[in-house]
Amino acid sequence: MSVLRVRKTTQGLLLAAYSTLLLVLTLLVQGGHGVRTNLAPFEDVRRLMNRASRGDVLSNAFLFALVGIAGNLFLFAVWGFLAWKFLDDSRRRPLRTHLDVVFFGALLSVGIETTQAFLPTRAADVNDVFWNVLGTIAGSALAHLDRNVKLEWD
Repeated sequence: MSVLRVRKTTQGLLLAAYSTLLLVLTLLVQGGHGVRTNLAPFEDVRRLMNRASRGDVLSNAFLFALVGIAGNLFLFAVWGFLAWKFLDDSRRRPLRTHLDVVFFGALLSVGIETTQAFLPTRAADVNDVFWNVLGTIAGSALAHLDRNVKLEWD
């Protein structure tokens, strides 16, 4: 079985590059017309459930909302994975690494949403923070599980 070794320097560069990509996607890409800030927690879930109860699960609005949630989860799961691998060290307790990754993932997400609130072409959404943090937790957990797999990160 071949082993993939990724050194800390490369891990740091991957994390920095991916963080930059996240910032570009979330801050520089223009939103659609009529963007608005949403400060109502779980409003996206409530809208999805309302549409689903009406049988609108194949509507564009329903699918677009699902893609938005999945996108937030995925983007931050990758970030959480890379951050955990970068911070992981045999001298650190895994719980400490998880807590640090989730803290910095939440900080990054809140920073992005706060900045979006002041951009005319972007909209801040408190629900994005929730999905981003959940994605960060998932990525961190997957990275920790990878410790027991024969994929080595140096």
